[in-house]
Amino acid sequence: MKQLRQLVGLAGMFLLFAAAAPLHAQAAPARRGCQGSTVDDQGEDVAQKSRAFLAELQAAVSKGDKTKVAGMISFPLLVIHGSSKSHIRTEAQFLTHYDSIFEAHVRQAIAQQSAKCLFGNYQGTMIGDGEVWYREQESGAMKIVTVNTSVGSQ
Repeated sequence: MKQLRQLVGLAGMFLLFAAAAPLHAQAAPARRGCQGSTVDDQGEDVAQKSRAFLAELQAAVSKGDKTKVAGMISFPLLVIHGSSKSHIRTEAQFLTHYDSIFEAHVRQAIAQQSAKCLFGNYQGTMIGDGEVWYREQESGAMKIVTVNTSVGSQ
């Protein structure tokens, strides 16, 4: 009889864990949706500005509006390509090098970035895996400060 009670107890514990497993599996994708900090951690004002800036940038890039994108840059713009770093100092210089700065995978990272899971920390707001960084300027406007063409290009 004692063995039967132990067996029933073990079976009950097994059922309890089996029932809990699907609940955990359902909750995990929601947590994985946004990994790490999001712009929400930076305050409502910054989060709102960051999401609006992302939408504006996505629209400009999808239309190929290079002049609009240039207006969204804080010069000098830091451009990282592999171990090489350079500064684009003017809008004219940016427009000349637009296609090599906003390469296909950088444009894709911008297009695919979810506003819901937009990463943010004290350094600014990040698109993709770090292809683009932007932050609030003294004027209150958001501007792109870094483009890293090497990230995510593999």
